[in-house]
Amino acid sequence: MRVLSFLAAAGVFAAGVIGAAPAAEAAGTCSLYVQSKISIGSPYRTITVKEGPNCTSAGVMDAYWTAVHPTQGEGVGADFENYARSTTVPIYDFFPLGKWTWRGDGAYKAADTTPSVYQYSPVTDVRLASYGRVYPTRTGSKVNIKTSANRYWAGGSKFIGWSGARGQIQYRTPGTTTWKGLKDVYSTSTGAYSYTYSTTAVREYRVVLYAVSTIWESTSPIVKK
Repeated sequence: MRVLSFLAAAGVFAAGVIGAAPAAEAAGTCSLYVQSKISIGSPYRTITVKEGPNCTSAGVMDAYWTAVHPTQGEGVGADFENYARSTTVPIYDFFPLGKWTWRGDGAYKAADTTPSVYQYSPVTDVRLASYGRVYPTRTGSKVNIKTSANRYWAGGSKFIGWSGARGQIQYRTPGTTTWKGLKDVYSTSTGAYSYTYSTTAVREYRVVLYAVSTIWESTSPIVKK
């Protein structure tokens, strides 16, 4: 794996241009199988990426891709050498958010001195992780449902309350599979929300938090009350 010079610059990608070998000059094709969505929720982790079966069919020995951010430039690399079809890529929480295009930097057959196989360039959407919690309590026929919305804060490498998170409290009858919307959520500055209503029914509750441009959606564990 390659982590380019942005590591030394605390997350600034080096300038780069997206490109790949022209299809007209290529002898076969090679695909990169990488997650379309990456969620950043810890200071560091690795993800596994793979070559597609077309790389084997094309006789690829070595292949290289680099993640390129639209404004921050080049970032982490995915390297496949000596016929490897799987590798790992590091994900740090200071990596820039947004859509990364995985630029093909060369796919070689055993006898190649220059790249001869066309590489596809998938796109990965990178955002912060979130999680929600639901806390229902009952007093007679009144049910109070408190929710908590949390999102990852890269600056502190931890989860914090998600201010202004939008979502929905949902319920279903135990033993059924259909969820119904109960109340829209708009969290406070600490990520909290509270709603009280009347029912004598035993229900299962969850809160669904909606995605925004920099934070992924999430669904809380289910609680019965």
